[in-house]
Amino acid sequence: MFNFKFIYFILITLWFVQLDEMFGQEECIQMHTKTQIMGLKKRADVNLEDVQVQTLPIVFHVVHTGAGEPNNISDEQILSQVDVLNEEFADSKIQFCMAVRDPDGNPTNGITRYDASWNEDYVTGGIGNTPSNLDPVGWEQTQLKSAAGCWNPDEYINYYVVSEINGNDGNNGVQGYAYLGPTGDCRDGVVVLYNATGTVGVQKPGRTLGFTGVHEVGHHLSLWHTFSNTSSCTSESNCETQGDQVCDTPTTLSNSTAQCDGGVCPDALVNNFMDYSSETCKDAFTVGQAERMHEMLQGSRQGLVDNLACVPSVDYDVTAGAAYYQQEWCTPYQDIWVDVINQGTQLIPFVDVEMFCNGPQEVITLYDLPPGSTQVFFEAVYVEGAEEFTVQTISSLDQFPDNDASWWPLDVTEGDFMEVWVTPDVFGNETSWELRDGEGEILLSDGGYGTNSNETFYYTACIFNDCYVFEIEDTAGDGFCTVDWDNDGVCDIGGDGVLATVGLDTLVDTGFGLQFDVIQFEFCNSLSQCNMDYNGDGYIGNTDVLELLVDIGCIGACYTDPNDDNVVNIQDLLLMLASTGPCPKE
Repeated sequence: MFNFKFIYFILITLWFVQLDEMFGQEECIQMHTKTQIMGLKKRADVNLEDVQVQTLPIVFHVVHTGAGEPNNISDEQILSQVDVLNEEFADSKIQFCMAVRDPDGNPTNGITRYDASWNEDYVTGGIGNTPSNLDPVGWEQTQLKSAAGCWNPDEYINYYVVSEINGNDGNNGVQGYAYLGPTGDCRDGVVVLYNATGTVGVQKPGRTLGFTGVHEVGHHLSLWHTFSNTSSCTSESNCETQGDQVCDTPTTLSNSTAQCDGGVCPDALVNNFMDYSSETCKDAFTVGQAERMHEMLQGSRQGLVDNLACVPSVDYDVTAGAAYYQQEWCTPYQDIWVDVINQGTQLIPFVDVEMFCNGPQEVITLYDLPPGSTQVFFEAVYVEGAEEFTVQTISSLDQFPDNDASWWPLDVTEGDFMEVWVTPDVFGNETSWELRDGEGEILLSDGGYGTNSNETFYYTACIFNDCYVFEIEDTAGDGFCTVDWDNDGVCDIGGDGVLATVGLDTLVDTGFGLQFDVIQFEFCNSLSQCNMDYNGDGYIGNTDVLELLVDIGCIGACYTDPNDDNVVNIQDLLLMLASTGPCPKE
């Protein structure tokens, strides 16, 4: 039987790079991902006559080597590139807008600039996309794109204008590249040399029409080279699966000559934007290519259509911005601050802001919310066991409710709850103390308790996997001893001293009537773990239960087996469910 699974595996793992010559210059690198292969393996039924014009947001990230450098191209040059894109994609019913909203909903002109002159790799080699098995040249692309501004590639076309590619000094070699399908990370986007962008400003010979950008955006929207995967002018037998997988582009090989009246193959489309023919030859996409692009826009790149990036700010639009919380805690409750942003131009009479974490938590109503950011405080949100929280803004005036819900992961470190009791003697004014972490930072301190106080003072701290110092000082040199009648070093009358504990563990205990000038208690804390705490966070919780469920039915040496009977079954699950919560202290 024919092994279709094997063929499918080959397809989804395909990573194809094509390089061809054009007057000694490589047009582009065409990157393919498994997402692209999987998303277009079954073609959607798209008829160009039936589709609506789709407008896609684009943001230009100019990565330059200094404010006055030629590679820091002008806004005018960028806008001329957009004009070219709109003109050449018009017949394909695709248009482009300079983004007017950034990923946070704030107004933007769709242009960012990043000074990379500090990065030696970029200064000497530009952006680098050299395969990992070769010596890298330039600043590695994912790092560069993350630093320069990787806007959500599901909603924006990220167009990176760079000084050079793989060390080509902005001249021969690769002129641009793009990925044929979402990558799921910051690699996704279009890269073009600064002097191959637009029609005004800084251009080099043969790159004055802005068609390099057209070619690369074509790749971004799923188009292969017209000559992809072909070895001869007669090598294709199925136009839907071979070549560029578009049936109205004839079988062809790369046309990298300056002749516009013919190609390598008899029916070659030397005027096609996805060929390697001269810039002056190119003027069209085919209907099939347009339909393929719309297939992608109805599939894996639908987010480029379904967003607000091209919609200018309106009168009423409210959403949640940044959220703030302590990333280390000991209790199941946490204070959370959230920025609520009025992105509209008008005051909003009232907005309900609702917190969801382990279910609904609290609703706070804001009155007369002005344009801009206002911080909302949610006190003691129950967070134990939660991996994320959501904030919902609700206003009857909101013109764009799609952005009303925002969520954040709860990326925290849980610590141990330390309790400190201090009972000074009658000369409490002589006593002071402090708790320091491994870096010497003071976490807790107090002193100067007054005289003749019989009061016990209570303190708490959150400690983590670290070593600590608890230091107590007595200015009279007798510690917690009030009277040593016979001066034999044994206290006759004294206070109760200091006791500090974590759970059932005693960390500091001065005992009764201890005499000292300065005394230090050094200890290290390790978050308690137990045999059912598989993720090592000190708690038996949902994540640990899921680890066990994966092992249900395992016999022998299993990763999970709470009762150690060499089989993971319902008895183990019941034992774990009965033990959920903090690990016991040992």
